[in-house]
Amino acid sequence: MQANPDPARATSPAAVAPRRSRFLLYVALFCVFVIVYASLQPFTGWSHTAFSPIAFFTTFSKFFTRSDVSFNVIAYVPLGFALYAALPLAWTPLRRALAMLLIVSALSIALEALQSQLPSRVSSVYDTLANAVGACIGAIAANWLFSRGDFVARIRAFRERYFVHGATGELNILLLAVWLVAQINPGIPLFGATFHPGFLNAFDPAVVAIEMAQTTAALVGIALFTDLTLKKRAHGGVALVMMIATAVAMKTLAASWLLTPIAWEAWLRPGHALGIALGAVALLILFWLPRLAKSIVAGIALLSSVLIPLLLPDLATLRAPVSLFEWHYGQLLNLNGLTRTIVTLWPFVATTVLLLRFGGDAPASKMG
Repeated sequence: MQANPDPARATSPAAVAPRRSRFLLYVALFCVFVIVYASLQPFTGWSHTAFSPIAFFTTFSKFFTRSDVSFNVIAYVPLGFALYAALPLAWTPLRRALAMLLIVSALSIALEALQSQLPSRVSSVYDTLANAVGACIGAIAANWLFSRGDFVARIRAFRERYFVHGATGELNILLLAVWLVAQINPGIPLFGATFHPGFLNAFDPAVVAIEMAQTTAALVGIALFTDLTLKKRAHGGVALVMMIATAVAMKTLAASWLLTPIAWEAWLRPGHALGIALGAVALLILFWLPRLAKSIVAGIALLSSVLIPLLLPDLATLRAPVSLFEWHYGQLLNLNGLTRTIVTLWPFVATTVLLLRFGGDAPASKMG
């Protein structure tokens, strides 16, 4: 008979200390991706001129606008927050703040240097200063929030109680949040992967069929992915309903705020409405599958939601529909391009995370 383990060893701090979450590190990496994409879009027309530090640091008065400065401050707040919180807890707050500021400044200066090679973009030292201010605001907020031990304990307890364990579980949570954020662009239909193709062909049978199939696949994939993020099936059902309701609310508010009155009246097309209805019916059956089978169906559905629009090339190659919007500020093109990229790449990343989880954590995948 095997002897009992040493009680002193079983109750040592190393044995009972919770594993440090990588979630905030994943958030910081996603923020870097968003910032790099928004800063360097459209990634074409490089001039290959030499970057001049002197010219860069003397562009104060020529390229200053309040809207640009505000946008640059806000854009770096989440990165400063996540990066500060993700740095080693053993470091002092001052050391973490300085390390965060050094990383953010290096990223900002590098991107401004690259922007100087794009004729369609303007590099300015004001942007770098605004980025640093935004990151510092995020770090201050993180320091204040995470210094409250009761808050951190409640968040950790909530996460451990309801969500699946491990690094892939944290990626699941982040991916769901990213998908919800992408819904702020009403030019991309709910559970869609393409831009709005206009109103004239909304009732064309081929267009309706393709949009219905694509929306059904996307809804099934996203809903099952949401369910697989929760530990128990009952919790997954509640989260599924909340995700869909939140997505519909965000899309509706964004459409009413950003779209022109004509576009707002028809932002939900017949094909998408039928696809949502068909997907809801399919989920009544698929929801009861075992978790491993559910993950396979979710992966197939997510990949199909991206590939189905290729049956109609016009849907897959549509450009950003700026004419649909009331808001014509220059950052609109960045919003369109970024959200389109997210909803296109999201199914591939989500499917990869499912494969990693249910390929490497097969025993744990039987929960619920």
